[in-house]
Amino acid sequence: MLRSSPTLAWRGLGPDSHCHPPGVVKVMPAWNPQRYQHEGKIRDIDQGILDSVVRIINRIRAVDARLPVILTLRHLSVLTDVPYKYLRDVVSRQAGDYKRVLLKKRVPGRTRHREISIPNPVLAGVQKWINENILQFTSAHPLSYAYHPESQAVFAATPHCGCRWLLKVDLTDFFHSISESDVYAVFKSLGYSPLLAFELARLTTMLSASSRPAPADFTERWSSIPAYACEKQGVLPQGAPTSPMLSNLVMRDLDEGLAQLAEAAGYTYTRYADDLAFSTAKDVGLEHVQRLRKSVLLKLAKSGFSGNLRKTVIRGPGARRMVLGILVDGHEPRLAREYKDALRQHLYYLLSPAHGPAKHAGARNLSVSTLFYHVRGKIAWAERVEPSFGSACLEEFEKVDWPPVDVARQRSRDA
Repeated sequence: MLRSSPTLAWRGLGPDSHCHPPGVVKVMPAWNPQRYQHEGKIRDIDQGILDSVVRIINRIRAVDARLPVILTLRHLSVLTDVPYKYLRDVVSRQAGDYKRVLLKKRVPGRTRHREISIPNPVLAGVQKWINENILQFTSAHPLSYAYHPESQAVFAATPHCGCRWLLKVDLTDFFHSISESDVYAVFKSLGYSPLLAFELARLTTMLSASSRPAPADFTERWSSIPAYACEKQGVLPQGAPTSPMLSNLVMRDLDEGLAQLAEAAGYTYTRYADDLAFSTAKDVGLEHVQRLRKSVLLKLAKSGFSGNLRKTVIRGPGARRMVLGILVDGHEPRLAREYKDALRQHLYYLLSPAHGPAKHAGARNLSVSTLFYHVRGKIAWAERVEPSFGSACLEEFEKVDWPPVDVARQRSRDA
């Protein structure tokens, strides 16, 4: 196993020139193991180390040639221009690297909070590097429609159009249900050495109140590094730039299992983050959907996830069937009537000579700029779901006489 020594990272040995700091001998981008071995011998590097490195590089390249070669944690510190000691402290769970923010979320009859964990700028920079150089070259399951380029909620809803029965399952505490051992398995599957995969998992997870004990076989693997000892496993932070795509990669096998379960029962399956949907155009009856619901919840539990029973619902003929706020009981996705009415009302007041943007913003206790982006965002959503309606709204929106923001705020106060 390669330990985090400076030997390889600072000697300029690697398949890509971008993998090493300025001033070292650069190696041609085309990976040539024979040439690598030859240069290593010239630099008097131990043959055992060279063989180990070649195996790692070949393994990474076999997964995807675009993935960066990273040999050790110290090598990563060179690539990210972040001090090695800082990375080591994060991996050792010795650094306080997240700011916890509680956001209120409305729950009927009670108040609950969603915890957002914001990494400090240095750690956020490392995580962004991991996102841009590693995770962007991975793929989510085809039926996962969130957290990857060109993904849209409407794409997750459209396959359910025309359904007669709809089962919706919401996952409880989604990100915190994904552990560092799950994330370790992702990085290891990309070809990285077990130790580095573990260190990458530590850099992209955090300890929280929901952290579970680490499996014995997982902790024993790193027993030779006392600083890495920790009784509990980290979880994905909701707020870290790496968490969305990592959650997709962890869910790949479960997505495939749920897709097969749905197909065997005659249903269509999609997932958008923590929202799962199963639908069928057949008149199967309530009992059939209830049996599927039981099978789905059991499969989730076996994978370490739990369904939010309050948000797990069945909708059949005669009920309004919606996925991610989109009506799917017709042949095409549609906006809910109340959504359209609210948008029409905004446009009426914005275009009314008696009201206008400043007064309308004041009545809503908003700044004009906030109102502008709020309404424009609602129109953008309408354009995705019902393009003709959205385009008509945009045409009206562009007729609004928007004052400069600073002037508009004063007018709003004076109104």
